[in-house]
Amino acid sequence: MYAATRYVARGVIMRFLLPTVLLACTGEADLPGSHTGGVEDSGALEPEACGYTPAPDLDAAEGVVEVDLTASAFPWDPGTGVPLTEGVAYNESVPGPLIEANVGDTIVAHFRNDLSEPLTVHWHGIRLASDMDGGMQMMEPIQPGETFDYVFTVPDAGFYWYHPHLAGAKLIERGLHGRLLVHADDEVPADCDLPISLDDLLLDEDTLQVAPVDTDMMQLMGRLGNVLLANGRSDRRVALTAGQTVLLRLVNPSNARYWDVYVEGQSLQVVATDGGWIPEPYAAESVVLGPGERATVQFTATGSPGEEVRLMNKRFQLHEEGGDMIEYDPLGNGENPVLAFVFGEGSVAGTPWVQPSVPAMPYSGPTETLGHHWVLEEDMMGGTVTIDGEAWPNVPVVDVAAGVDTTFEIENKSEMHHPFHIHGNNFQIVAINGEPPATPQGWKDTWDIPPRSTVTVVSDLWNPGDWMYHCHILEHAEDGMMGEMMVE
Repeated sequence: MYAATRYVARGVIMRFLLPTVLLACTGEADLPGSHTGGVEDSGALEPEACGYTPAPDLDAAEGVVEVDLTASAFPWDPGTGVPLTEGVAYNESVPGPLIEANVGDTIVAHFRNDLSEPLTVHWHGIRLASDMDGGMQMMEPIQPGETFDYVFTVPDAGFYWYHPHLAGAKLIERGLHGRLLVHADDEVPADCDLPISLDDLLLDEDTLQVAPVDTDMMQLMGRLGNVLLANGRSDRRVALTAGQTVLLRLVNPSNARYWDVYVEGQSLQVVATDGGWIPEPYAAESVVLGPGERATVQFTATGSPGEEVRLMNKRFQLHEEGGDMIEYDPLGNGENPVLAFVFGEGSVAGTPWVQPSVPAMPYSGPTETLGHHWVLEEDMMGGTVTIDGEAWPNVPVVDVAAGVDTTFEIENKSEMHHPFHIHGNNFQIVAINGEPPATPQGWKDTWDIPPRSTVTVVSDLWNPGDWMYHCHILEHAEDGMMGEMMVE
């Protein structure tokens, strides 16, 4: 095991119309009775140590990580002081336990379903056997009260996550998601290694419970919340010391929210994406993550004793002009704080941090083999979302050969961004509208398809199997923007 020290719906939209207008002016969210956007008001909370605690490993043998994982009802408090009566969680924790492993380890997850509906667990981004992937086309769902052992090897270093692949739009929102961290062989620990799940909730302003939503609006837009969460809370504060090297491992489990985040006063460098470390780290003022995406950023902490700097989220325009998030997002058009970093006394030299060695990305452009050209569309008047003109399960199966360098094109004919996720293999973005990407690329399993654009990706399809692909706006996937690809 890695031996690092741990430091350690329209009705609703209209209901929030007045707060939205105010937020657009102030630039910060404030749900009455909660800590939403209120990290400045959370001074009564002692800052947490910067780090994480992994799930207990039940097997002492080297190369094996064995964990218990139970999905159950759990009334967790998102930072409002009022537990969610409809909350659910893995192991009564939101997010669920962080599973930690090294490249090549075997994960054994003893899963138990204590909810009242059938479940699978999808291990998002892991290149595993398809009968362990949790896609509903390859395994029978685990029924209430039943158990199943997920057993798989992790071939790639990176930051991944797990979640249900049945009723995900409801269950992930209510807390059912967790993280899986796989270390590279030559990985150097940072002073502060902090995995952060960036999520949101839509709460009723009076009851502080999950608000009802307009089904038609959700089908087209996805559910956006009025409370921003970092690791399951809206009021989180984390201790830092000036000079520390910091790794923020970010994952976006939100139903539909695109996050555009930065840390006040800190110089960020992107060092990893979905599939792990990238060969060319680059400086970035902020980092955009669509639903399902991950990124790791590194910075050297700069601040004075007692100073608080905030992880901030900027508004992201989900639709083209004329139909964007200004009218729909309960948080309005401003910037909103997510958590606060609190600087302690003194400073440290900081542990020298070197990124693990990474081979250069193999593809400079499309290959000769075109696997498929997908077309994503939405009908704003009819309230439908489709792939290749059909909705799941009527989307035709895509058949491609395993082990062949293959190009895929995803054309978005709609007015809305769509985060596109393919199970089982990883991909390199080689072109956006025929031009090379603006930033250095790493391996991806989920990527953004902007409105009226075509994104070209390439994969060697190393991992044969029967794989799902879909938009990761969860309501879109469940409403039909999903298909199946056979790699054989």
